[in-house]
Amino acid sequence: MAARGRAGSAIAMVVFTFLVIFCLVSALITYGLGVFVFAKNPSSTVNRLFLATMLAATYWALGEFFIWQATGYDEVWFWLKASAFWPLVAALTAHFILAFTGHPLAKEKKTWHLLIALYLPALLIALVEILTGQIYTVGYEPGTGYVYLPVSASPAYQIEAIYVTLVMVTAAYISITAWRRAQPGKIRRQNRLVGIGIATVIGFGFLSGILLPAYRIYTPNLVFIGIVIFSLLIVYAVHKYGLFVLSPETAVPDIIRTMPDGLVLADMDGRIITTNRAAAEIFGIAESDLPGRSVGTLIPETAYASIRATITEQGRLSDREALLEGKEETYVSIAGSLVKDPDAEPVGIVLIIRDITGRKASERALRIAGEKISLLTRLTRHDIGNLLTALSWYLTLLQEDRASPAGDAYLSSSIDLVGKITRHLQFSRDYQEIGLHQPIWQPLESLITQAVDDLPLDSVSITSRVMPVEIYTDPLSVKVIYNLLENALRHGDGLTEIRIATEEERDGSLIVAFEDNGAGIGDAEKEKIFRYGYGKNTGLGLAFSRDILSITGIGIAETGTAGRGARFELQVPSRAWRPLGEADKGA
Repeated sequence: MAARGRAGSAIAMVVFTFLVIFCLVSALITYGLGVFVFAKNPSSTVNRLFLATMLAATYWALGEFFIWQATGYDEVWFWLKASAFWPLVAALTAHFILAFTGHPLAKEKKTWHLLIALYLPALLIALVEILTGQIYTVGYEPGTGYVYLPVSASPAYQIEAIYVTLVMVTAAYISITAWRRAQPGKIRRQNRLVGIGIATVIGFGFLSGILLPAYRIYTPNLVFIGIVIFSLLIVYAVHKYGLFVLSPETAVPDIIRTMPDGLVLADMDGRIITTNRAAAEIFGIAESDLPGRSVGTLIPETAYASIRATITEQGRLSDREALLEGKEETYVSIAGSLVKDPDAEPVGIVLIIRDITGRKASERALRIAGEKISLLTRLTRHDIGNLLTALSWYLTLLQEDRASPAGDAYLSSSIDLVGKITRHLQFSRDYQEIGLHQPIWQPLESLITQAVDDLPLDSVSITSRVMPVEIYTDPLSVKVIYNLLENALRHGDGLTEIRIATEEERDGSLIVAFEDNGAGIGDAEKEKIFRYGYGKNTGLGLAFSRDILSITGIGIAETGTAGRGARFELQVPSRAWRPLGEADKGA
């Protein structure tokens, strides 16, 4: 009997030693697996949570190992306190399961719910365990040595037991539910393995934390056996099913979040289910405020009704243009398709929205050039033809009577006609460049300075008091400012001063005013001066200026009073101007 007892004690000692060493092995396995999974896709929230869970399990396993390596009361007490934050393992595990299964509580806007429901109780329990002896204490068991014992009658211990049990059972329930609801395939098999792993951890935790202590059997925590089994299942899932690896299934959330085009998923009633950041930027609304809204409040209702009807009838739609209403006009191109459930019944619509405002500006520029080019050709051909006829007449007079006293006048008139012909040809060359280049953001002050530098001012003073802003306009816009100033110098009888100023309107637009103290322009001519061919010089400058400005929606009007001076106003819409330096802040 004595020999049999010694053999039993030897076996128990071997098992005990194995379990102690297993704690250390468990720490190494969980740490290595956590780093391995994290490296598969560091940007994934699921992978990061798994790493955090494995690191917490490593910390807990090391604490358990050192507890059972300690030989005295004080050492056991120290390591018991040092590993008091082990409830965070349960919290992180539950958080990982929520994220892995795509549970609504794992969304970013629910973070505060998780902090309060999961992490705050775990931290409070850990602090109680560190500061008091109300949860675990150290006792001596003959044949085993110093062990940590639960204070079963303590309310603090009972709260801890309820919290850990509730959290882990909930995690297992969510995992199993996700497994059962998943469609047959890889995702379903992954969920099944994770659910089995969590159930295994719970089973060994119950065995070590409740069942064995009830029979006064104290061993190193067997939960680490469950954690190692769980880890092995994860390794198998990674190898067999690509779990945690960047794949079409796991990459979809990242693709949607980072894609440059806006994405909107709506139900058949037009209520938004989810969007991405690009869509929020296009609509100018916070991403968190979009779910639940009607698509018809963001896209004009008539356009959306047509889009929905086409997608419903044909199953898909491509490149349907729409103008979004709001402070800034935004043109978008919309493509979409019908979303169906496994029974092929339509359940929603997915829309891909691309901002084409820049493209529309270019198209507008090309359209303007196309509409005006024939008119310009006719006018130029007609005017140059008239000028050449007059030049030919003066040259004929000079040829017939070179000694005529009027010869100098004929020659001067001929030179003047050649200058006019040259200006017509120069204008034709400039006009060809309208819309050739994309509109760009240009500092208003720099445009004014460049135009003024090219003018012969003589005794005329130009004062500029403009806001530090940038204007979104065609690169030829410097010629607009030059034309306005040059016209004032040429036609402003008695002109001594030109003033340039800016003013922001209530609707967000910007007025850039060019005002002089010359003769002014009569009411009957305020609109005519913007027509091609009207005027005392080429009759093209102001019409040319209006076409350049219209490319980005900038208007121009003459609002001065005859006899008091001319006043030209550039009406810049809110979308076409911004404070200087705002682009750098946005970047």
